[in-house]
Amino acid sequence: MLIKNTGTDYGSISKGFHWLIALLLFFQFYLVYWKQFVLPPKSSIATFYIVNLHKPIGLVILLLAIFAIAWKVINMKPAYPPTMARWEMKAARAVQLLLYVSILVMPISGVLMSVAAGKPPNFFGYYEIPQFIEKNEFISKFFFNIHATTSYIVIGLVILHTAAALKHHFINKDRVLKRMLPFN
Repeated sequence: MLIKNTGTDYGSISKGFHWLIALLLFFQFYLVYWKQFVLPPKSSIATFYIVNLHKPIGLVILLLAIFAIAWKVINMKPAYPPTMARWEMKAARAVQLLLYVSILVMPISGVLMSVAAGKPPNFFGYYEIPQFIEKNEFISKFFFNIHATTSYIVIGLVILHTAAALKHHFINKDRVLKRMLPFN
């Protein structure tokens, strides 16, 4: 199993970042959906989901995204298939860039929203983000709107990203999807 990327395949570190961030994002959306549509508002379990799971997992995603971007910068990227059209390459780059930006903006806006609300995130009981912004409802709502909007952008980008990978696998029959699979 390769550690680093090659000109044709992703290494285990790139795959690990990709799939771990994907799984954590999926879990985050599940938590918010469950809290929003299934649990009674202001229930203790809803509070537990957001305070003890959603917020700290968001911090983990932020750290993973920073490390993934650093790894991407210092590591080579496998080449696109020679059959891929120029517009597809540009679209793939744009979606990947927007995903990285969104995966940074979403947790940062969540931290700023929480701190401005006077409820700084706690990292699984080990570390609490300092109250570096005075409690301010306007600022909290502003960053909530960014956080919520970015979540929809991430959902759309993930759908595009997944659809493109499936198109490559089932229609183009190239290795674009296979080279990112965890055990390939």
